[in-house]
Amino acid sequence: MLLRHASAEIDGFNQEDDHEKPLDDIGKIDCINLSNWLKKSYLDFDLVITSDATRALQTSSLVFEPLNVLIKRNPSFYLCNYEEIFKSVKGLDNDIRNVVIVGHEPSMSETMRELVGATRPDLNNFLTIPYMPCTMSFIHFNKEYWKEIKQGDGVLEAYMSPMILNENNEKN
Repeated sequence: MLLRHASAEIDGFNQEDDHEKPLDDIGKIDCINLSNWLKKSYLDFDLVITSDATRALQTSSLVFEPLNVLIKRNPSFYLCNYEEIFKSVKGLDNDIRNVVIVGHEPSMSETMRELVGATRPDLNNFLTIPYMPCTMSFIHFNKEYWKEIKQGDGVLEAYMSPMILNENNEKN
């Protein structure tokens, strides 16, 4: 699974201190909503690997600590490209079945497009739009070992964004 960090503060920050940007209030709420939805959906996660940027760490903590998921930092995920994420996924221990990568744009969009070769028909358009803050894609690989994964092997099975969560909450 791929999760872009939630909405972050922009006032008072520039390129030099971008790494230290914290989540804003909307980002914190979006994280809590996503965590609650994941809990209600009975989804299991073995590991979260996150960028070490403040906003990614806060996103990981708010979403996955209530679910008791192990969170590991990977400093190379800050401002990385698809290849860095792909290399990390291929190197995962085979005891790990469900992993979440928490990162930034444009690497989340790029990684999703590179990994996904097929989608449910109703999810095709998500491959062409920007990966919004606190959005999570669920990609399935029909492989026994992580090292076997190749570009385009994934199937996009679900896509959850704050907008979709809010629409679902309004219906209920």
